[in-house]
Amino acid sequence: MISSIQTVNTKDLKIPSSNLTTAFAGKIPGVISYQTTGEPGNDNAQFFVRGVTTFGYKTDPLILIDGFEASANDLARLPSDDIEAFSILKDATATAMYGPRGANGIILVTTKEGREGPVRMNVRIDTRITTPTRMNEFVDGVTYMRMYNEALLTRTPNESPYYSEQRIQATEDGMNPMVYPNVQWLDELFKSSTTNTKTNVNLSGGGNIAKYYVSVGYDHETGLLKVDNRNNFNNNISINRFNIRSNVVFKLTKLTTLDTRIQGRFETYNGPYRSATEIYNTIMRSNPVDFPPFFEPDEANLFTKHTLFGNAYNSGALMVNPYAEMVMGYQSRDDNTITATATLSQDLGFITENLKFQGKISATTWSSYTAKRRYFPYFYTIDTYSPISDEYTLFILNSTSGQAYLGGVEPYRNATNHYYFEGRFNWEREFNKHHLGLMTVFTAEQSLLTGGNSSNIFETLPERNLGNSGRFTYDYDSRYFFEFVYGYNGSEKFSGKHRFGFFPSIGGGWLISNEPFWGSIKDVFSLLKLKLTYGKVGNDAIAGRAARFWFLSDISTGSGGGYTWGNSFQTSYGGYNINRIGNPDMTWEISDKINLGFEFGFFKNEILKLNVDFFKDTRSRIYSVRSNIPSTAGWSTLPSGNAGQAKSHGIDGSIDFQHSFTEDFWLTGRLNVTYAKNKYTKLDELNYPYAYLQRVGNPINQLYGLIAERLFVDQAEIDNSPKQDFGPYMAGDIKYKDVNNDGVVNSYDIVPMGFPGVPEVQYGFGASIGYKKFDFSFFFQGNARTSFFISSSAITPFVNRQNSLSFIADSYWSESNPDVHAFFPRLSTSIVNNNSQASSWWLRDGSFLRLKTIEAGYNTSAISALFNARIYFTCENAFVLSAFKLWDPEVGSNGLNYPLNRSFNIGVQLSF
Repeated sequence: MISSIQTVNTKDLKIPSSNLTTAFAGKIPGVISYQTTGEPGNDNAQFFVRGVTTFGYKTDPLILIDGFEASANDLARLPSDDIEAFSILKDATATAMYGPRGANGIILVTTKEGREGPVRMNVRIDTRITTPTRMNEFVDGVTYMRMYNEALLTRTPNESPYYSEQRIQATEDGMNPMVYPNVQWLDELFKSSTTNTKTNVNLSGGGNIAKYYVSVGYDHETGLLKVDNRNNFNNNISINRFNIRSNVVFKLTKLTTLDTRIQGRFETYNGPYRSATEIYNTIMRSNPVDFPPFFEPDEANLFTKHTLFGNAYNSGALMVNPYAEMVMGYQSRDDNTITATATLSQDLGFITENLKFQGKISATTWSSYTAKRRYFPYFYTIDTYSPISDEYTLFILNSTSGQAYLGGVEPYRNATNHYYFEGRFNWEREFNKHHLGLMTVFTAEQSLLTGGNSSNIFETLPERNLGNSGRFTYDYDSRYFFEFVYGYNGSEKFSGKHRFGFFPSIGGGWLISNEPFWGSIKDVFSLLKLKLTYGKVGNDAIAGRAARFWFLSDISTGSGGGYTWGNSFQTSYGGYNINRIGNPDMTWEISDKINLGFEFGFFKNEILKLNVDFFKDTRSRIYSVRSNIPSTAGWSTLPSGNAGQAKSHGIDGSIDFQHSFTEDFWLTGRLNVTYAKNKYTKLDELNYPYAYLQRVGNPINQLYGLIAERLFVDQAEIDNSPKQDFGPYMAGDIKYKDVNNDGVVNSYDIVPMGFPGVPEVQYGFGASIGYKKFDFSFFFQGNARTSFFISSSAITPFVNRQNSLSFIADSYWSESNPDVHAFFPRLSTSIVNNNSQASSWWLRDGSFLRLKTIEAGYNTSAISALFNARIYFTCENAFVLSAFKLWDPEVGSNGLNYPLNRSFNIGVQLSF
């Protein structure tokens, strides 16, 4: 094999999580992967083969399960016990055979099939306790009020404190919590842990006529939200997911087999009306002292049946009550995916030796129905309070807009069908030391939107592709290898002469260790292989379903007074709106891929193996909007074209060690590294006056911002510094560098900084050791050369009486402590645009090293030759080491999202 194909040990994919994509990071050379949220049902990791290689619409790889295209969700929810083989196709000769979307790499998964013999059953049961890796801490009520008063007075010294000293003292003394609340919203809304389960049962076996593999999987996932028992519904996340698979291979004749595979995933989701991440975000939008989650009834409301939610007015509008947002309703969703495939294989040896044919057909249907229901909470506030009797009366704030019962259903529907057809001829012959192989494949596929409420004609038309691809291979004496691959693909996204594209690839290899002169050192240096490939791969995914026909213009009738005339100017017509300018020359995005690989094996049985690939990808004809068109040209919307180009290069590799020292003692180890760097090389962007403002030459996911020097010391320094053009500012606010020395700090002073938002380096290393019936393993995963901006607008306290994170209280500029290098600038109760600019002040290093998994297992003594059991304990995301301490660094810019999870799992695997 001379193509760059990385085969993954399926044991590495067996993790406690119900999401397969969370197992990728650091375990697969050539794949960059990271996860930004742990919200159940929405926790897919993002992953890229050899990093991001384009700035076009689609950057993620093509996913094929049993040879048929699948979605990222299909991959994420695929039970690891059903996987027979898992491979990553990375270079041109490996991907060109797979149609018009192989330019971003391919993930190829093959599920298990039965083997001849008696029935074998495998059962795996996992129970895990899930808890956040890190949770944010917020200030208590007393600290909040003192800081809020400081924020108010430090900007407007003539104002009176908003929170009185009496109120602060009463809160500190723990007086009536209904009147003087001190709410830790995070504790009110979220539990510290939850319990989830995962089960898989599979049967396999067969005889001369048929072989079968049948599996049933069940996952039950829950979230960390608390449930209000006064409601008659569950507002926490609860997911029940069933996976059913039946793979049956029939031997129709000695020369004919029929492989049938049916897979179904049926998922029911119950959760809050708003997403759990949105609810988590509301914690920042409400402070701990303005109102409690709900009031205990006063005398007038002893028999009120609805919950008396707390609230207060701010600038004429009600504030956000996070507790009410969590319990005010729910949503239920049913997702169903069914895939049926059939592959007919015919040996055509009666025509010529080793000629074979395969015919494939696949149909996938996906449907989703979501029903959302909610009520409108009644909000109350304190009307009167008697400190002597400690009694209060309540006043309703929204007597006319509340609704104490669940309203009608808000329905959302969506559905798609996908059909795929393939015919394949394969021929191989060996003539003495010469080995030849020929293959040609004809494909056709269609995807159709069958549900939803879209009226967009572009979106409702079917997506169609046709293609023919072929492969010619030759090797001489298992020493010299040659390969030619082509793809001739057609897409309905392009018009006329651009509809079909031809994409050839070529490669060669030399297995040096099979040369006669190598025999003397083969016991020490058992394998040495060199391989080189080059080729072109096409990509037609230039836009989403609704916007994919870029060769057509999109014009709609306007509204309003577009054209007005007449004596009284009362006659008007809207005219036309040009929403999109068609470009008949729009064509394929093309990837030129070069790969140079080395394979090394050391000692007998290749105890130590090293694989290294150097790669380069030049992506041309990237679809992008043409920005460098002046308004004087008269365009109402900017045209688009194949105007972009990008380059990426890097190295990926692995080192594997495996050795059995005795029959009872074995050791394996693995190190994976991926380095992928990219940059814009051509882009239709504005003619900026300064070179550093241009994106060309910088990485695709480069961060841009102002250079923050420190905080201003005093007004005198402000008066003697360049003017900053982002709104009012004063001592304690961020001071920026005037990069172009024009006396004004503005958008012309924005420069590239830090590393890209997508890691350029990802690595992983681990080992497994076994002694008799015991085994132990660990795996570390790390990211490097990546940066992110803290979202300053998300964490800024006190604006609209927002909450405050504890680390802000620990380090901020103040009159009493004018630290020009404090974490947070001068406090304010209103937005300070000067401080919210993307800048080096908020730039952080996203590198980290995580103990991804640690596992200990015990294999029980076999009761008989037909039974075996293994009990194991696994900890996932045990800890993370990073220079960034505020939240889990993998989350990135906004630490106020639903947190990543740590899990402690106990499992048992039975085989009989």
